[in-house]
Amino acid sequence: MESTASYIQPKQTRDYYIDNIKGVFIYLVVFGHLLDFLEEEGIPFAISVRTFIYTFHMPGFIFMSGYLAKSFARKKFKGEKLLGYAWLYLLFKDSIELLHYVFDRPYFQEQEGHLPIIFGLVIFATVFCLVTAWLYHKFPLFQCGFIAAVIGISLIKVNIFYVGAAPWYLMSLILWYIIIYLTQHMKPSYVLTASIVLSAVLDYQEEIGKFLSLSRTINFLPFFLLGFYMSREQFYKIVNHKKLKGILPGFFLLIMVLILKNGPFIRKNFGVLFYAVSSFDVLPEDYYGLGPFLTLVWLFVATLMMFAVFILCPRKKSRLSELGKNTISIYVLHRLFKDILFYASYYDHLSSNPYLAVGQVALMALFLVLIFGNSFIAKMVTNLGQIKIKWAYVDGNTSEEKKRSVTK
Repeated sequence: MESTASYIQPKQTRDYYIDNIKGVFIYLVVFGHLLDFLEEEGIPFAISVRTFIYTFHMPGFIFMSGYLAKSFARKKFKGEKLLGYAWLYLLFKDSIELLHYVFDRPYFQEQEGHLPIIFGLVIFATVFCLVTAWLYHKFPLFQCGFIAAVIGISLIKVNIFYVGAAPWYLMSLILWYIIIYLTQHMKPSYVLTASIVLSAVLDYQEEIGKFLSLSRTINFLPFFLLGFYMSREQFYKIVNHKKLKGILPGFFLLIMVLILKNGPFIRKNFGVLFYAVSSFDVLPEDYYGLGPFLTLVWLFVATLMMFAVFILCPRKKSRLSELGKNTISIYVLHRLFKDILFYASYYDHLSSNPYLAVGQVALMALFLVLIFGNSFIAKMVTNLGQIKIKWAYVDGNTSEEKKRSVTK
């Protein structure tokens, strides 16, 4: 077996099929998050739909993150990319904390009809972010001051190492990148096997939990590595396989029907596997000893389901392609807006019919994906999430000059 280095393919032109896949999965991420409140209300159909989504949507999303991580392995300034994700993670986490701090004030808690005020705050926050992103991108001095202020406030007010909500993905992404860097000269089959074994037995260790998002990082690691080690040729061989194109969508439909009919039971007894954040202690007593086996079953089923979705995705450039290019902005901003919808009593105005209510949430998820997937919004998030540290590398300041001199 060759080392990881052999899995680093040369740079490819943009693959719209991959963008379409990412567009589908980011929509499922948003839809699943927006269903959170309906699940907490104990609505059976919402629980079933959300359980179905969580069975495979993060495995598929993370597989694509690993598949595209080959470009990271080619990068010279790896630390800059990791620091960029760490900075975006900190901004994301701080924004959530700030949002809850503002809307949990007595002024908002004591009023029923504060919708205009909330919309006013949203408009103000949007303008503030746009101006901040522009200043951050244009003026290095402002950038340094802003970074220092955010880090200072975070260290004082925020537990940055405890990752419970949506920012976990950015923290895990950093750790996954570090893992592929550290194992780049190891045999992929050994690394992937070790990750599967670790994922299967990890949840007997209840202390891990949400610290540095280690539970999710390790539980989802096999999907990231599978994507990273899979070459473009291998990937297309699978999604174009005639028999698999017939079998996997049928398997996907079967699992969908099974979960939609038994969602509350599956969520209650096996949800620990899909959410990947709790220990096996939350499993029913009869299943506790079967934890590793159940994890392996879930890894297998989730893999088949995500490839079924890959097969069903459109291949040509489409509106999905644009959304698939801008998944980070959608991921960050929709989570903030989800909380705003809650404080604005959005869920109180949904239909009393559970099927219509889920449909309304699905449409809201589509609206948010289209808005936050806009290229202008995505550029703003990208600007805010960048940290330039090439100057800190050996010859970092002269690399471009060397290239120009060679060209001349």
